[in-house]
Amino acid sequence: MAATIYYDNVESYAATLNDGSTGSSIFSDSNTLTNEENAIDEDLTTVVGGWVSHEGLQFDLGSATTVSFCAIYSTVATGNDITIYRDDASSGPFDGTTKVLSNTAVGWNLIGLASGDFRYFTVSAGGDLTGISQIFFGNALELPIQPTANVITEHKFGTEEIKAHGSNRYYINKHDNYKVLKLSLDHMTTANKTSLLTFSNTVTNRKPFIYSEDGVTGPLHYVRLAAPLTFNQVAPDVWSCQVVMRQLIS
Repeated sequence: MAATIYYDNVESYAATLNDGSTGSSIFSDSNTLTNEENAIDEDLTTVVGGWVSHEGLQFDLGSATTVSFCAIYSTVATGNDITIYRDDASSGPFDGTTKVLSNTAVGWNLIGLASGDFRYFTVSAGGDLTGISQIFFGNALELPIQPTANVITEHKFGTEEIKAHGSNRYYINKHDNYKVLKLSLDHMTTANKTSLLTFSNTVTNRKPFIYSEDGVTGPLHYVRLAAPLTFNQVAPDVWSCQVVMRQLIS
């Protein structure tokens, strides 16, 4: 599988969250989790608390939507199952289709989901979960990387100047470097270009997403677009493009 972008194109970062019991494959609203808003705060260091067996976090996407994956970031490794349920209703028995993550690694964990339109997606614990800090749903975009594609990785550090009104200046010293990834895609079709434009118009420079170097196992990079996409037509129905991504450090 080619390099792939996993991004939230279903507004799961803006979803209504609800916690509750998931025993007997039935969701029942109850105040079981603490700081559940940490799951969508875009901060990898803040975790959802109070997660024990048969407790879940429900995402209400607002309308029936197809998603192809669930991305979960964990600060600790665990062998306790994480089950993804989906449904048309906010309570009662779940739809029969589920996905289970048996071993959660430190970092990003990607769970592929079967197709189908559903409004509610619930992440349920099969045991204590102490390190879940981010969860989002969406669809994957496989990049049309050709053998001539150029991938550049830079590590940058320095001082950032912020200009305020008047003559005031504020400086932020960045002692820790961060990674910038530049993908030069030399040959793509108009259809590829359309897909990339849909992606960039969705995330702009605001929404974070995951870039996987091999599409499945990674390395997985948590990034934002650092610059607008640049397209050049190199032949009829053939385009080149540069994608610049900045790694998020928290």
